[in-house]
Amino acid sequence: MAPSDLASLLAGTADGKSSAAASPAPAGSPPDLGLETQLKPEQVPVEEGPGIGAAPLAAHPLHDAPVLIGGRYEVLTDAPLPDLSSPTADAYAARVQDAAKSDYCAYVVRSGLPARTDIFGALRSVESPSVMRLVDYAVVYWPPDGECRPVILFELPNGGRLVRSLKQGRQPLTEDQVTRNVILPIMSALKELKTRRVFHGTINPTNLFVHERGGSSAVQLGECLTAPAGYNQPAFFETIERGMAMPSGRGNGTIADDLYALGATVLYLVQGSNPLAERDAESVVAAKIEKGSFAAMSGDSRLPLGMVEPLRGLLMDDPQQRWTLEDLDLWVSGRRLSPKQSQPPKRAPRPLSFAGNDYWNARSVGVSLTASPFAGNALVESGELDNWLRRSLDDEAVANRVAEAVRSASAGRGGSPEERRIARVAMALDPSAPIRYRGRAVMPEGIGGALAEAMITGSGAQEIAEIITGQLPMFWVNVQQTVRSDHIPIARTFDMMRAHLERAEPGFGLERCLYELNPSMPCLSPMLAGRYILELDELLRALEEIAGSPDRPRDPVDRHVAAFILARRGTLEDAPMVGLLSQDERHRATALLTIFCELQALTRVVPLPKLCAWIAETLEPAVARFNSRTVRERMAEEMKKQAATGVFKNLYTLVQNQNLAARDATAFQMARREFARITRDLAVREEELETREEVARSLGRQLAAVAASVLSAAILVGIVLTQTG
Repeated sequence: MAPSDLASLLAGTADGKSSAAASPAPAGSPPDLGLETQLKPEQVPVEEGPGIGAAPLAAHPLHDAPVLIGGRYEVLTDAPLPDLSSPTADAYAARVQDAAKSDYCAYVVRSGLPARTDIFGALRSVESPSVMRLVDYAVVYWPPDGECRPVILFELPNGGRLVRSLKQGRQPLTEDQVTRNVILPIMSALKELKTRRVFHGTINPTNLFVHERGGSSAVQLGECLTAPAGYNQPAFFETIERGMAMPSGRGNGTIADDLYALGATVLYLVQGSNPLAERDAESVVAAKIEKGSFAAMSGDSRLPLGMVEPLRGLLMDDPQQRWTLEDLDLWVSGRRLSPKQSQPPKRAPRPLSFAGNDYWNARSVGVSLTASPFAGNALVESGELDNWLRRSLDDEAVANRVAEAVRSASAGRGGSPEERRIARVAMALDPSAPIRYRGRAVMPEGIGGALAEAMITGSGAQEIAEIITGQLPMFWVNVQQTVRSDHIPIARTFDMMRAHLERAEPGFGLERCLYELNPSMPCLSPMLAGRYILELDELLRALEEIAGSPDRPRDPVDRHVAAFILARRGTLEDAPMVGLLSQDERHRATALLTIFCELQALTRVVPLPKLCAWIAETLEPAVARFNSRTVRERMAEEMKKQAATGVFKNLYTLVQNQNLAARDATAFQMARREFARITRDLAVREEELETREEVARSLGRQLAAVAASVLSAAILVGIVLTQTG
């Protein structure tokens, strides 16, 4: 097919231009202030400037300053590319700095959801023309928004988007066109992705671009990095199980899910329309459950005879029966495989009537129960569901799983027992379906994405927390019919998340789960608004900037910051986080200092004088513990000097000086003993003074008696001498 032939089927083409990111100036060395104590600033290598995620907002005063990525590529903020934009990111032209031509497009992520940076390295190594080539990634200050944004740079496709809207009809492609221009290039792309263990998750006609080279044209896969896996994928192109889940809760899929999406894409292109276009996602999934994916999606369309076999194989609802890349390769090579018929769910001869509708299979019953949990509990408690499963559906295995779900419903905490019971019963009826609880439907691996969306929007976080505390992910693993290697890590992960939720101190709770389950989630602390902090060194630099702000908060650690710190470096001790809850201001301030002392030692970011001064202000209760006024005055003076060095260890060594504390305590005890001795002596003297007059009177009486006796004796002697004389 000539380039012009394929191009005639397009809605249009797009052009583009460029961008790159300048590195801020390196931080200065800690000043030598000639401290009188023996403490010296730590000799820690100075980092080369603030990280991209912590780019100070004040460092970008010019709205029209160039936005640079990697110091080489320039994003043109005044050249949007709406034809290339995705639901979660806006596309802009980009170019090599100062170049005349725009050969790149930059996706600016605005959704707030974590981008898939975990697969960035793997995608960057892909050189296939069947995949839009990833060039670079950075978090930069974005002048139009006045905030920091993740920006992902790709080579500009040299052709337009294959389909602009799935709701509009288009000219169907022939069997030859779809094989050579769609199936073969996407097969090549999937082989590259499979080798690197990358799940694309957004294969659909609106995310395919025409790539022309060597006089021929073929499709090229678009981006899949700007949102959680599957978030931007319409339900028509998702398997039944993933289609049941909310977009943010689909989680990472497998190559089998990408092959299903390829089958749905080919089906759409050979039909020229989507027979389910007017239905919402829930109705699309219901139709697939009732008829099977191939029958529901093909409708009454007359398909090219040669395409029926691969479409049936790729759209098999049982992943074990679905065509693999090897099967598809054999078909392309001319080998004809045994035709596969999709097996719909086991159908009962008598329906189960519930909530005004009749249901013929266990999967449909599971969907209906979660839609009406309290009525569903009445159905379960009455025994009607068990009777229908055993007698009409004649499926003892499903009935036994449901019985176990009812017995184990008391396990876990949070929410009502009735809602937990229905969630477990629904999983027992349809083990491959997502966890469905209080209006939320999530795959275990998608709980992190659903929690991120809930925290950003401010709605649904409590339901996600109850899914975890109710041990629903663990039950989902237990009812799976096929054991996979990733099931054990899932169980271990959510057992740990449940433990985090049961702790109330900073660094734990729902915030800790958010950052543990989303490694590429920026810190959502309100004090960091406008920034995009992904690493601990970026956090320290951002807090250093905030420390100089007149409207800074009381202290630099809130629940989000504490959880972010522990999630990004779990080896840090959590004891200081517990200390933040202390009612004793001295213990709380010391815990705060300990946290930043450990962070600075870990990240080797120095100096941080403003942040040190901020922490020093909280340490006044720690200084007040010294008994000597002279020591307190000297400590306050030294704390200012040590804070100016920007090294937390200096502050820590000063405040936690055990020798000084011991000497102060010893001197205080000696002073107390001396004070007690002096007090006793004063008491004795005062007692003596009180008894002085009484002693004088007694002594006077005694002296008077003696004098009288002497005088009497003298008189008597005189009389005797007179008579004898």
